[in-house]
Amino acid sequence: MPIEIRRKDLKTLVMQGRAQLVEVLPASEYKKEHLPHAINIPLENIDPERTRELKKDIAVIVYGADYRCDLSARAAWRMESMGFQEVYRYTPGKADWLAAGYETEGTNAAKSRIKQTLTYSVQTCALRDRMQDIQNLRGDRDICVVINDRNIVLGIIRGDAWDADPLARAAQVMETGPRTFRPDEDPKDALKEMRRLELEAALVTTSDGELLGVIRRHERKDQHSPRAA
Repeated sequence: MPIEIRRKDLKTLVMQGRAQLVEVLPASEYKKEHLPHAINIPLENIDPERTRELKKDIAVIVYGADYRCDLSARAAWRMESMGFQEVYRYTPGKADWLAAGYETEGTNAAKSRIKQTLTYSVQTCALRDRMQDIQNLRGDRDICVVINDRNIVLGIIRGDAWDADPLARAAQVMETGPRTFRPDEDPKDALKEMRRLELEAALVTTSDGELLGVIRRHERKDQHSPRAA
């Protein structure tokens, strides 16, 4: 039975040479953009002849476009029926990989994306942190991102919230559900949306909600400095 795999585990297996990566989308989609080290065998071409280059005693990971795409599911079961001993399905597919900001190959790989303009110096804090401690570390920063121990965005402190009671906790004053963008989005589209929402800064996260950085309407002097804790 094919096993579902997450992108971080996929990346580890492929980089260690312990898995073979196969995109099962049409060749035109593969040429535009695909995961590093992936080969292309469209679903309709999966047969003993086309899969001859794959080793049956090494794990095979198949992927398609996204969760809605069933090509990877059908491809995984087909390969298992052909005798491949360890078959994985990367169900979230290429969309999930791009949304994490990971590198790709293909003609679209060099297109302009938010990840190329990220600000990595971001003040962060925990739900239980006191505002007095957060304020003391503020410096010239205009936002503080509230995250959990897995770097998942829970809220943001900005604007009038900075003047909250010093004894209040971040959870009490933070703005919940801030607008976020994915790292693979077009910067022009993101900036247009930020102008519409009157945001000077917006968070960039993976599809899992993990904080990557901040995109700004106007460049700040700390734009490319290392990530702050």
